[in-house]
Amino acid sequence: MTHAEKYFRRYLDISPLGVSLWRAVEAKHLATVDLKRPILDVGCGFGEFAQAFFDEPADMGLDIAPLDLYGAAKTRKYKNLILADARNMPFPKETFSTIISISTLEHIPQPDRVLKEAYRILKPNGKIIFTMETSKVVQGGAYRDVFNKIGLSRLSDIYEKRFNEFFNRKTLISREMWLIKIRKAGFVIEKSEDIISPTITKLFDIFLLTSWPSQLFKPLFARRFVYRPKFLSDILVRIFLNILKDSDKDGTNLFVVARKPSQTVVDQK
Repeated sequence: MTHAEKYFRRYLDISPLGVSLWRAVEAKHLATVDLKRPILDVGCGFGEFAQAFFDEPADMGLDIAPLDLYGAAKTRKYKNLILADARNMPFPKETFSTIISISTLEHIPQPDRVLKEAYRILKPNGKIIFTMETSKVVQGGAYRDVFNKIGLSRLSDIYEKRFNEFFNRKTLISREMWLIKIRKAGFVIEKSEDIISPTITKLFDIFLLTSWPSQLFKPLFARRFVYRPKFLSDILVRIFLNILKDSDKDGTNLFVVARKPSQTVVDQK
């Protein structure tokens, strides 16, 4: 079983279809990286990504939302959880060997402060692995395309604004600007790839309307409720797996693996 199928199936057990497609792509890319412990998950949310991705619990999850941390605790995919702002993380310097941050930085004002803190708490030669939305994500939506094609550009702009507000997007910048910020924080970029193809971005947009039932109880129970029989999951895998396997060429998200240089290198600067 490929990484794409493995994580898509896991997500279909716990998430609506659009989210399952999106997150399975992020997970298949993260699975290509050797994650050395101790591992910190910055912006762990209610633990949905960890529930699908980790076979063994991560060492630490950090989030600013108490209810989400309650949900993350119920997944039992973290050895420890902490309520904190990612721009001011309460850890000593050089604590972690690996930091992951999945679709989080775009939701934080002043993400440069997060990068600075991540650099501080990473051990020398430690790695940070990000996924983040870029400014392309707002152009890739299915409904924005439709509005523009029928000459309703004003409605398209309103839709984009409301969509960003709903998803709490605070920092939507270009791929190039993200890479500049990461390098400015002191990291050496080992890999940067565009992920989440325009097709998957559009499918996420289209299936968003079908996600509402799973969201109804999340504010109360800090998790989504999904019931999907195995035969239906099998059908969805057959329909969408080839899309998930496709190489991402012009994605709306960015996948980055960056390394904190050794102390010797830092001292030479």
